[in-house]
Amino acid sequence: MARQQDRTTLAPAAVVTRRLADVLNDLKTRYRTDILFEDRTIANLTVPADALVGSATLEDALSRLLKPFNLRYKQVKPGTWVVLNRKPPVGDARFPVVPATGQEQAENNSLNAGFPASLTASTTAVPVDISVGGTVTGADNGGSLPGVSVVLKGTNRGTTTDANGRYQLSVPEPATGLTLVFSYVGYLAQEEVINNRSEINVELKVNSQALNEVVVVGYGTVRKSDLTGSVTSLKAQDLTRGANMNLQQTLAGRAPGVQIYQKSGEPGATMSVQIRGITSITGNNDPLYVVDGLPVNDGTAIGSASAGGTTSNPNNRTPLNSLNPADIESIEILKDASATAIYGSRGANGVVIITTKKGKEGKLKVEYNGTYGVQTVAHTQQFMTGDEYTKVINEIIDLGKLSTPKVTGPNANTDWQKLLLRNAPIQSHDLSFSGAGGNTKYYVSVGYFNQDGIMLKSGTNRYNARVNLENGIASKYNVGVSLTTAYSRDYYNATGVGLNDNASALYMAQNYDPTAAPYNPDGSFYRSPLMAPMDNPLAVINGQYGMGDTYRTFGNVYAEYFLMPSLSAKVRVGVDLNNNQRYFWIDPTTLTGLSYNGYADVRDGKRGYYLTEGTLNYNKELKDHRISAVAGATYERYTSSSLIANSRSFALPDLTFDALGTGDNTLNGVGSGRQENKIVSFLGRASYAYKGKYLLTASIRADGSARFGPNKRFGYFPSAAVAWRIYDEDFLKNNRVVSELKLRASYGVTGNQPTVNYLYFSTYSAGRNAVFNGNKVSSLQPSRSANPDLQWEAAVQADIGVDFGFFNSRLTGSIDYYNRKTSNLLYDIPQPASTGFGSRTENVGSMRNTGLELALKAVIVNQKDVRFDAGFNITTLKNRVLSLGNVSQAIGTGPGSIGQVSILKPGESIGSFYGYLVDGVWQTGDDFGQAQTGVRPGDLKYRDLDGNKIINANDRVVLGKSLPDFYYGFNTSVSYKTLVLDVFLEGSQGAKMLNSSLVDSYYPVDYRRNKLAEPYLNRWTPTNPTNDYPSFLPNDVQGQRQVTNKTVEDASYLRLQSIRLSYKIPLKTRFISGASVFVTGQNLYTFTNYSGSDPAANALGDNILRIDYNTYPLTRTFTTGLNLQF
Repeated sequence: MARQQDRTTLAPAAVVTRRLADVLNDLKTRYRTDILFEDRTIANLTVPADALVGSATLEDALSRLLKPFNLRYKQVKPGTWVVLNRKPPVGDARFPVVPATGQEQAENNSLNAGFPASLTASTTAVPVDISVGGTVTGADNGGSLPGVSVVLKGTNRGTTTDANGRYQLSVPEPATGLTLVFSYVGYLAQEEVINNRSEINVELKVNSQALNEVVVVGYGTVRKSDLTGSVTSLKAQDLTRGANMNLQQTLAGRAPGVQIYQKSGEPGATMSVQIRGITSITGNNDPLYVVDGLPVNDGTAIGSASAGGTTSNPNNRTPLNSLNPADIESIEILKDASATAIYGSRGANGVVIITTKKGKEGKLKVEYNGTYGVQTVAHTQQFMTGDEYTKVINEIIDLGKLSTPKVTGPNANTDWQKLLLRNAPIQSHDLSFSGAGGNTKYYVSVGYFNQDGIMLKSGTNRYNARVNLENGIASKYNVGVSLTTAYSRDYYNATGVGLNDNASALYMAQNYDPTAAPYNPDGSFYRSPLMAPMDNPLAVINGQYGMGDTYRTFGNVYAEYFLMPSLSAKVRVGVDLNNNQRYFWIDPTTLTGLSYNGYADVRDGKRGYYLTEGTLNYNKELKDHRISAVAGATYERYTSSSLIANSRSFALPDLTFDALGTGDNTLNGVGSGRQENKIVSFLGRASYAYKGKYLLTASIRADGSARFGPNKRFGYFPSAAVAWRIYDEDFLKNNRVVSELKLRASYGVTGNQPTVNYLYFSTYSAGRNAVFNGNKVSSLQPSRSANPDLQWEAAVQADIGVDFGFFNSRLTGSIDYYNRKTSNLLYDIPQPASTGFGSRTENVGSMRNTGLELALKAVIVNQKDVRFDAGFNITTLKNRVLSLGNVSQAIGTGPGSIGQVSILKPGESIGSFYGYLVDGVWQTGDDFGQAQTGVRPGDLKYRDLDGNKIINANDRVVLGKSLPDFYYGFNTSVSYKTLVLDVFLEGSQGAKMLNSSLVDSYYPVDYRRNKLAEPYLNRWTPTNPTNDYPSFLPNDVQGQRQVTNKTVEDASYLRLQSIRLSYKIPLKTRFISGASVFVTGQNLYTFTNYSGSDPAANALGDNILRIDYNTYPLTRTFTTGLNLQF
């Protein structure tokens, strides 16, 4: 009986099937890729519902689905696949020319690996065929297009073009009335009726809409064609590639409206980044950086030490050094109010949105990038040699009949700058792992960066790691994590901006006696008695130094759930933790350290940023209408703490800063602090598009900050923008010249808050000690005047722009006009002496920035093996202070011995220099009756504006401004097959810079110090009555007028920023899928009339007033590198 049961025939179970088209669409969603197919090619084809069970990759899934139907697939470019027909071989048992019986079908299906026996495919007899062929080219460049899909309309017959754009396809005879469909990503599909032709050549037109990439904006994404605001989008390949410590170096000169320059050549130093000018006098002028949806806290965790001033460093390391540029996928720069208002108070200075790399569909991809190079000094100022110094100083003593002893004795001809400078190596190594499997994408990277400074005792190195994970199903859910962690160690030399022993080692090297030897015979540092209190530069750079450790981790976790296909809820939780330790030491071998018997300073600083954010997102398309909206709330918390300890008079100085307890405990110092700030925000944005041509965006954000009092805590920042895609109108449909044209206009408000907490109430600090009943009592004293009515700065901005494209997008670009007025400026207003306070922060006055931005991109040549691209951008900038309230003007002072240097005044630009006009040099035959009493031939001839024959403060004028009239960038790329040459230039025009080396030469603290060679070797003498340089005799009765048109120089420049030559090696092995090598040169040459260190440098770390105060020299870098893909 059991045997009979075994032989019982069971009825076959019902098999659930699905349309092949539906399954392919599911794959597109799952793997987030494009799968292109002709609908009729797969019409009426079905597959089992479980056909994909067991498939691990997209390629595996496509093979399983298409093979039984004699279809194949091809990847035409990353992320895009095409389904094609494969002609069945005659007599293939799996594809009979007559319908199969049920038994035969079961047998045939058994040959289809991985599919159940229920899979069926209808086939018909193959008719007699004829061959049709031809070439497919692109209308944009005339070049052949490989990989174009060519399908016989209404059938599953098709092929693709080869590497030369050729295709060959068999079609049934007669061919009259049959149509071929040509389709290719980025081009408009085209149909051609065969009409018995055997040769059909086709030229495909560019589909500009299909080329529209998705652009990341605040709290979402948008198609580039739908943008209504002013946004610059840059991909990784658009950035300056080379040995870059941070992303700011990669952006310089690349985007219109964005001015970036390197303040110092010190490794890791902060860079200046300004978007459309300066918006605040005392507030923050830096843009907001958002990394994968998380606003990063760009404040430094701890300031630099200032024992005697020499170890002070005004150019603190930027926290953005923790983000590896190699991990960046794209950057969007939001510039107008429509784009930035969604970030409220934090978007007043523009927003830089950084998207890091994610895993892409396919198997595991391993990539290595390595560079190694050498840095040299780009430019040093030329000071007098020992021989020149001896001759010049002695001649000045003779001419002025001075009683000072002449320069005599041995002459070492020491080049002090050369002793402090060196060639230095730089290298980076990055390794990444990326891919996707199922619904999960991953990207993991590790990196190492090392840069030795071109000055002794300076450098930086960084170890970093990044993890990006994402899991999701389209229109269902999406969860992910983005996390970066980094450790950096920095080395600092003496970089102070004080005077004499409080200045930097470079300052001392430039001013020290060049006849002096570096060392005594016993090996100790030699010190010239005429140079005190300035120290031997080698003693300073080796004996006054610092070290810093930075531990930083930032990232966020997010989850999005679709309540319905058009509505989703998203939650994001983020954190940014920055922990710094800094150690400083001044050795007893230096003059400053000797007075302390060793001085050590240790600082610990922590900064924390915590974000909780929830949003609702709505996206819906109804025929000609497309609506998208976002609404949400954010909670942000900022924390900071610091602990500072120092000691001096060490019993054993060899322990330096590692043992503070070994110093004299009666001289120890300690300090600490802790602060917190919170911002609560509510936001909303809605976008509407009608027929894709008429676009409207409106947004609003309300920010409440704990930095303001209860009466003024919330600020409200609305914006609106409209756009018209003129190109889509009927009257331009068939235009052969215009390929894109869009008009944009926006208006909105952004805000700014103080950079200091608690300004709305009084604060107290340690006061003097008092004695009561014989006991010493500590006290507190008020340190700040309260201002409970302090409120937000408000920036109202209007923008009008045009996006355009011509000649099938061979030439594209945009032009924008912007006008931004900032009101309620935060400024420190002087207070009456009776209040007991020097100043109080108040809202006064207003300021305006206006300008034009132009960006162009051109494909000049695009042939089979040759391509030539070029890009250009230029931005004009006009800044004006409109009002300062009840203050008529404010005068600012400079570093070191430099006194009043700048003016803040309505009608003038912020960062304006204020000083004297020099018309030449007084000559022997001049009318000295017009001069101040005591003026000598050879003295400078100042312009006496009030005509009182006395040069005083009333004779000062505005000498220029720190902000440029315009700045620009130009890049070009030429490729031949796999050889690519990239060239990039950037420049600035119209800015001024105060050159402190010229100040020291014209108005020396001590005329026995060394000076710049050019002015002193060509100075005025009775036998050389030049009108360019004075005699430099001391004791000019006109006084030390340090800020003049002689010391404030034109800082315009054009810089050959980088040249890169790369070659893709035709190497493919079992393990290596791609390889390339490259060489790069950076900061190769600067065309400028500026005589100082560099026309873009600013040693003071100020983003507004530019002063070259013995700036750490910038570097010229040459690197070579290797890229390997596995």
